Amino acid sequence: MIDFIRVHYSDKRRLETSILKPELFPKIYSVLEMNSTEILYPYKTNLENMEIAVNETSGYVKNSMHKLNNLLLEGDGHNHNDFNYSQLCSTVDYLKDKIIDITTTKLTQLEFGLNIRIPVEAKDLISKSILMHKLERHSAVKKFKGNGYLLMFEHYNYIIKIYDKAKQYGIKDKNILRFEIKFISQKEFNKLGVFNINDLKNKEKLNKLFHYSLNRFEELLIVDDFSFEVTGLEDFEKLNMYSSFSFWEQLTSQNKRQKKMTHKNKYLSLLKKHNLLKEKNYLRNQLITQFNHLITN
Repeated sequence: MIDFIRVHYSDKRRLETSILKPELFPKIYSVLEMNSTEILYPYKTNLENMEIAVNETSGYVKNSMHKLNNLLLEGDGHNHNDFNYSQLCSTVDYLKDKIIDITTTKLTQLEFGLNIRIPVEAKDLISKSILMHKLERHSAVKKFKGNGYLLMFEHYNYIIKIYDKAKQYGIKDKNILRFEIKFISQKEFNKLGVFNINDLKNKEKLNKLFHYSLNRFEELLIVDDFSFEVTGLEDFEKLNMYSSFSFWEQLTSQNKRQKKMTHKNKYLSLLKKHNLLKEKNYLRNQLITQFNHLITN
């Protein structure tokens, strides 16, 4: 569920005092000015994979809680497996024991995501079937030199990221798709009652995070493969037109909101008429099933 976090210390004093204790953090990295031999900010250290830094006025702790859990349990910092509620609570408690004030300090960034098993290679499904979000094209596709596949839709307060998780980690016997929301503004998750990492132990707030994510999923345009033999030539041509980025971009550039809404409704009607939402329905059910499994374990 929860992956990357960033906790911001607007007052660095207690955090700085804590990380400078060698019995707590044996290694601290900083900058040495050679001529004056002055030690300069930032001060940096790590707790497993978690990066801790202090500068002149503030500090932060950041990285993946999912990977931290796996480092503690398996000695391997990956996030392709399940990260359930009890593990999340244990990870929050571990951080609370090791890093001063972390459960009461302001959370400024957060990722919420789920790994789901699917019957086909995730890269193929993502590249062929996930067309748009809010009728807008993706902002980036990253292939990691053949070692992964990531589709991104960037918005002002959040980013949608859809991965081939099995390909990222070289897993041959499983097809794993990850759907993730990266909150880049704390306002977006503050509205859901999440202000610090201790709130992540609250099941009601986790449910709100999930339903927020599910609403973003519903806004995705995920379309099954279609052919004119099945749809008929007229509907086939309409489906091709509506499945094109440029069609919607042109309407947006012309500021034709009402016309855009009319065509959107026609498009959705065609998709339902020809039963072209099977993959989306399957993915939705998998996301719901996976969240329910994680939150109850």
